[in-house]
Amino acid sequence: MSQRLSISDWKSIKPALLIGVALALLQIGSGLATYHQSKNILWEGKFQTAQSLTHGLVVAVADPMVLKDYAALESRIAQTMSNEQVASALLTDLTGKVLTHLQREPKQAPRLMFEPSHSAAPATQQTTLQLHDAQFITTWHKVTLGKDLGWVRVQTYSELDSADLMGLRQQTLMLSALSVVSGILILGVFLWRTYFVVVQREQQIEVQLDEATQRLVQSEKLASLGELAAGVAHEINNPVGYVSSNLHTLQKYLGIFDRVLDAPEVNTSEMAALKQKHKYAFIRDEVHTLMNETLEGLTRVKTIIQDLKDYARTNATAYYVSADIHNGLKSSLNIARNQLKNRADVRMTLGNLPMIDCSPSQIDQVFLNLLVNAAQAMPEGKLGLIHIKTDCNAQQVWIEVQDNGPGMTAAVLEKIFDPFFTTKGPGKGTGLGLSVSRSIIQQHGGTLTATSTVGVGTTFKITLPIKRHLA
Repeated sequence: MSQRLSISDWKSIKPALLIGVALALLQIGSGLATYHQSKNILWEGKFQTAQSLTHGLVVAVADPMVLKDYAALESRIAQTMSNEQVASALLTDLTGKVLTHLQREPKQAPRLMFEPSHSAAPATQQTTLQLHDAQFITTWHKVTLGKDLGWVRVQTYSELDSADLMGLRQQTLMLSALSVVSGILILGVFLWRTYFVVVQREQQIEVQLDEATQRLVQSEKLASLGELAAGVAHEINNPVGYVSSNLHTLQKYLGIFDRVLDAPEVNTSEMAALKQKHKYAFIRDEVHTLMNETLEGLTRVKTIIQDLKDYARTNATAYYVSADIHNGLKSSLNIARNQLKNRADVRMTLGNLPMIDCSPSQIDQVFLNLLVNAAQAMPEGKLGLIHIKTDCNAQQVWIEVQDNGPGMTAAVLEKIFDPFFTTKGPGKGTGLGLSVSRSIIQQHGGTLTATSTVGVGTTFKITLPIKRHLA
């Protein structure tokens, strides 16, 4: 994978890692359980062997005990002692008197023991009893031939065969290693599938969400333009109207210029009379005034159209450039002029702001939303006041848009940034303006907050970092 996983990606695959670790631990635990189970099977085999040896000895000594053939008894016990696993073999009568007792040291030949002369039989009603300690497996078995004759005690070494135990350990280790390797392979496949199914899908969803957000921002922007369309058309119509009127007047004046210039050469007094008749001096001064007014009107139309073009441009949202916040404010005021007049006066207290890294089109959209909302909040018939303040410090700039409208209650203030929430009447708002505005400011690494007092007014404060911080 050429792309490094982010913290959110690791959080996405964390359950897979936990499952993989749990599987590995389960495999290791399973191997250890298999080892102990196999070891128990070896122990059961030793117990079974000890019991079989004891039972065989009981069958062999039953008849000699009845006949009291002590030489045969010693011979039968000696045969049992030929098995090197047997440490001792003892035969007693019912009173506990030792009839024959052979014992060996590890890896030594068995020898006849004369002490002790008595051995207490186990207090049990069972025919066979087995005991186990760190050194021996002791097996007691009752000798019976029509009646109880005595007891046989056989002790075998309790140590497991080292070769069998080593082979068992090797097998268990191999099984555990194979289990761990298979668990790692399963985990690897699972993580691979998790990355390409979950992480890649999450990235696709994020891309789709970003695209949807951009479309939402653009649609809200166009919706705002739709609401302002009539006012913008009026703002453009005013200068276009007097430009048209001036051009008609200029056309009439050009006719007079033509008559004066095309007049036949006459003496100075006759030309002076002709100019006085057509008010030539007045028209000459008026032409300059009309031309200046016309150029001013065309400049105003051009400015409004350029502001609209910059505001509505879709691809401008993708670029961060060094921009002047004050230019954006003035551009937004120019677009919203018709909404603001007859509703509120605008007062500006501008600080000395530096250029900041931002998307000017998006920031202008926030300004326009706040200005239009402030104007529309003013009661009918009352000329309100919108006060715009800007200032900065070494790290950030802030812009306050304050109005003296009716204000908002705490309940309304909590919801104003919720999508589709609006206090305007039907058809007068999308309910997305403030939600989109806060999203834009947050994407720039800043904040958008609001404070309001009923009957006093509302203040929106925007803070923006001067330099853009890239993740």
